[in-house]
Amino acid sequence: MIETKAEFLQRLKFLLHHHPDEAAIVAEIEGHMDELIKECGLPEQEAITIVQSQIGTPEELASQFRYVSSKESQSTKKMFIIVNILFFAGGGLLALGTNFSVLLHMFWEVLVQSSWIILIGYSGYWAFMGYEIGKEYGAKGESLLRRTMRAAIVPNILLMIITLLGILPSELFHSLLQSSFLIGCLTATAFFFPISKAGYYIGVSKVFD
Repeated sequence: MIETKAEFLQRLKFLLHHHPDEAAIVAEIEGHMDELIKECGLPEQEAITIVQSQIGTPEELASQFRYVSSKESQSTKKMFIIVNILFFAGGGLLALGTNFSVLLHMFWEVLVQSSWIILIGYSGYWAFMGYEIGKEYGAKGESLLRRTMRAAIVPNILLMIITLLGILPSELFHSLLQSSFLIGCLTATAFFFPISKAGYYIGVSKVFD
């Protein structure tokens, strides 16, 4: 059990070892602790207990300020981008396969009839993306999330452009080309960013569970 400010900061320094911003983070937390301790007007042991309940334990803070290496962030970014591309590639291959297989054609028709459910589920993928980055990287993952979203949204925008230009074959995508669904897709695409951010903040909150 941590009973003094010195113990708290020493533990935090140990957990942040090798973090490039270790000194700045510890100094910031120390200043915040001093303010809270002065406000409490209690013995240091009791004040530290209150401080930990308000700003978190050293373990919780270290998780929040976890350092995201360039290599690690690039790996995470690529994974989510590739998965998003696979969604489009899988749908495109399935649509092409309807010309060669009756079974695939039937499956495609079922998917097309469930287009709204698929759109809602796909929106959930963007929330999941934000959630996983928030849970894994904490407060330091926000810039990674922004970079990942900007890159991952490219296939969506290209598909919207192709759809609006009327390039998609209407015989295969007749249900998807209805004005109500197109508006729904455009709206969902516009909201993918706030949906991901909402998932991210939920993920960050899990750091302290």
